[in-house]
Amino acid sequence: MALRVVVAGLGPRGQDWVREVNSNPGFELVAAVDSDPVVLEQAAASLAVPTFSKLAEALARASCDAVIVATSVANHVEPCELALARGLAVLVEKPFTLDLPAAVRLVALAEQKRVPLLVAQNYRYMRAYRTVRRLLDDDALGPIGMITCQYYRVPQAMAASLAKTANSALWGAAVHHLDALRYVLRRRFTGVLAESFTLPWGTLPTGGSMQMLLTLEGDVRALYSVTYESTGHEYFERGQEFYLRFVGERGTLHVFQRWLVLCETGKLPRLVRRGSRNVTEEQTLLDQLARALLANETPEVSGTDNLQTMAVVEASLRSAATRAWVNPQELLAATHHNREQPEREQPKQKPDRQGAPSSC
Repeated sequence: MALRVVVAGLGPRGQDWVREVNSNPGFELVAAVDSDPVVLEQAAASLAVPTFSKLAEALARASCDAVIVATSVANHVEPCELALARGLAVLVEKPFTLDLPAAVRLVALAEQKRVPLLVAQNYRYMRAYRTVRRLLDDDALGPIGMITCQYYRVPQAMAASLAKTANSALWGAAVHHLDALRYVLRRRFTGVLAESFTLPWGTLPTGGSMQMLLTLEGDVRALYSVTYESTGHEYFERGQEFYLRFVGERGTLHVFQRWLVLCETGKLPRLVRRGSRNVTEEQTLLDQLARALLANETPEVSGTDNLQTMAVVEASLRSAATRAWVNPQELLAATHHNREQPEREQPKQKPDRQGAPSSC
């Protein structure tokens, strides 16, 4: 029996999820939701399922097992809460939330309701990253000491909703790359020194570009930069350039776009095949969702796992604001601690002479 799914948010990513669900025999799309009446009208004409302007109405009228949340970046929390509170599994697009406390709260709700909560961090399953993870697991480079990662996008490549958001480079791209780095390295981030800015000629809100110094467990250091303001390569690889370099004790691994070059000490550089792509990254995530629902397996992209990604994102924002090093692990520990503390009873205010509470 196919798992019944509601897709909330019918923008580009939502449409991707509609196609992926419809192409998977293990799933059935039973409803679609979007708050934009124009988008909803278009969806109603092209989809053979009921469409709704509100998720609550869709869940009341369409029986389902899971909700895929693909709403705009700033609107993930409410639909996740709505679905989780009803005991439904949730697969939410990245970024999970815009702040760490909200992510911790959603994970706690999923644990309370005992339902799967997955975050669609699909970059880690791209062939290049899967190959990097295999090479590092095989100890091809020896211990890793330093990493450089650079990502460039032309301005017009950004989605309209993202272009209105501060720190758009962080939410649009960095959250993917930071998650993929910790995944392939199997290490947690321990320090962030970040600067978020917009280039002088840029039109994006503050944060169209970002640079970071990073530390990870095992004395690993990384340099990361990302921008949606790089001009002049509109006709190269659909306006995006990517470079990643791992420096190990016994060699260096270069990733440029889709090419991987392994440079081992004393050997000629060689290209490394990425392997086949039998299924899309989205199908990998849907498979994890199915196994979580049907076999109670813990997904690799669980909300709990993604708290580590959210912690380094939160650290990046705080570091950019304070221009100081921030430890993501300390932020995560403090957030958990604050949630576990019972609310203190507020002291009663003394009435003034007229019987009204006094104010300071």
